[in-house]
Amino acid sequence: QRWRGRRPDSVVGHTERAEPSIPLGQDLYVTAWWAYGRPVDADPDLELTRADHRVGTATMLAGTVISAFSVLGFQIIAGRSLGTEDFAPIGVMWTVSFVVYTVLMIPVEQFITRRLVIADGARGALASDRYIPLSILTAGWVIGVGFIVVTLDFFFEGRIVFVVIGAVLFASRGLLAVGRGSLAGRRRYTAYGVSLMAEGIGLLAMAVVVALTTPSAAAYATIMALTPLTIVAFRPWTGIGSSTIQDFRDDRTVPFLGYLILATAASQLIIAGAPIVVRLIGGTATAVSIVFVTFTLFRGPVTSAYNLVARVLPDFTDLSVRGDETSLDHWRHRIAIGGFGLAAFAGLVSYLIGPVIVGTLYGDEFAPTSTVAALAGAGIGAGLGALFVGQIYIASGRTRRLAVGWVLGLLVAAVAVVVADTDPITRVAIGLAVGEGAALVILGFAPSRSTA
Repeated sequence: QRWRGRRPDSVVGHTERAEPSIPLGQDLYVTAWWAYGRPVDADPDLELTRADHRVGTATMLAGTVISAFSVLGFQIIAGRSLGTEDFAPIGVMWTVSFVVYTVLMIPVEQFITRRLVIADGARGALASDRYIPLSILTAGWVIGVGFIVVTLDFFFEGRIVFVVIGAVLFASRGLLAVGRGSLAGRRRYTAYGVSLMAEGIGLLAMAVVVALTTPSAAAYATIMALTPLTIVAFRPWTGIGSSTIQDFRDDRTVPFLGYLILATAASQLIIAGAPIVVRLIGGTATAVSIVFVTFTLFRGPVTSAYNLVARVLPDFTDLSVRGDETSLDHWRHRIAIGGFGLAAFAGLVSYLIGPVIVGTLYGDEFAPTSTVAALAGAGIGAGLGALFVGQIYIASGRTRRLAVGWVLGLLVAAVAVVVADTDPITRVAIGLAVGEGAALVILGFAPSRSTA
């Protein structure tokens, strides 16, 4: 049967239980990352408890921290062992991989998570629509590998080995997205967190080995391509329980993913497009370097938070399936207010110590002004709030509204850059802060589905 807003009836070997109406305040244990734990009213076959979810959430938090520091360590080790010139292919490949993964592959992960939650983790939930996410992942692979082929002489010294490595890299990243979506959709939070740890530790450990033996750009790129395959060790496609679903179809799969990709692209462009924009509006090469280093460092929390949204999306999806729009709106407003509080705090801290941190890590010539640091910190704080608010739109299938919010935020950022009367670096920092703030306002306080 086709899904029309509630869990399908075509679940074989599965007995539905009425879900009690529990306010989200009791349904989730709130932490600094917005949510913690889940109730015990889940499918009895899943045998989930509050303690299970608390352990899983803590593991995901720990895994995110370990992953973030492992990535930083990998980049430092590779950079120091290769030098600035030889490290360039790694930097380019990392950037392309990040863009393709966040814009095309993370939406597929979130689609899989949501679909499995709706189907209670039953086997066959993705069978009818599997070719749609597979097509998106294939497009990501083609774009990533195609970029390497086209720019082989310019960025990769004409070495065909980088094409081979790139082919493995984008295939493994696609597999990673599917695996993580499967783990989150089946609420295997502990496995999700440990998989983050395994990938991060593997990345760092192999980087140390390469640095001590035969450091080369190709060797480090190979590490990048292989470590996502650690997800296979956690058997993400293995469900808990014996339920099977037949003919689960949703006519909205294509627009759901299409608008979600558009929203993700617009949100990334506000941050990742800053170095290009600063050059286009008259910034020097030095200005480009300052903006790139500062924004890349400051957006670290947003990048890491992509691992954590997998924890809240299933719970918000449950509320959407129940039709509890009141609780969803309540959390949407609460997270938005928290996002603005985080923006203010991050802006103040960045104003005080941001230039010192950038200067210490990269050199004084890369340090931004305190004003630029404050604007960047505030923008990232608002962006974190908008990212978590966005999970409510994804959970309830309203990705068109999510795309509208982020596209409007991008337009506001562009207008701010154009009208600001100051130096290029400050102008793009203003665009970041204003654009992320606008997106947070639009997404956090737009009329609810019942009143729109």
